[in-house]
Order: sequence, then structure tokens, then C-alpha cells
Amino acid sequence: MRPFHMVMKNSTDTRPRRVDFHAESPDHAFQIARNEADGVHVELWEGAKLLARMTKSGANMWKLLPTTDLPGATERQPMAPPAATA
Repeated sequence: MRPFHMVMKNSTDTRPRRVDFHAESPDHAFQIARNEADGVHVELWEGAKLLARMTKSGANMWKLLPTTDLPGATERQPMAPPAATA
């Protein structure tokens, strides 16, 4: 099992929330985030590597967003530091 984490923020959160999980593949993130409210913004990470940015737009509907700001860029500033919270 590989370690992943998601950083989630919606309009009512004062700061992003982090959810750590272990899975065989990153698609398990959809199972974890399925009960989140519409409009929640999610970043999916494997260690320090940003895998996806997405917004929930309806029941089981996700809009994928770019993971880079500029052409040729390989990483993007996260919503929150990828370090685990206590």
C-alpha cells in the first residue's frame, strides 16, 4: 500500500483539512471524498508530488483542474503544506 493524502477546502472551512490514507492506487481518494459537499476543492498528493487538483461539482461528479500554473512547470504551490498535522 502506498501513502497518499488529500488537502480539502470548502467555503465554510477557515483553513484546509488534510486526510492521510494508504491505498494501492490514488483512485481510492474518490471513495474518501464521496461525502464531501459540492464545491469542495481537493488536492491529491503522493508524498511531495501533486497528482491532481479537482472540485466536486455534483453527486459523484468531479472537475479536474490544471496542476501547473505555467507551461513546462512541474509543481504547484499547495493550498497547505503537505506536512502531517498533529
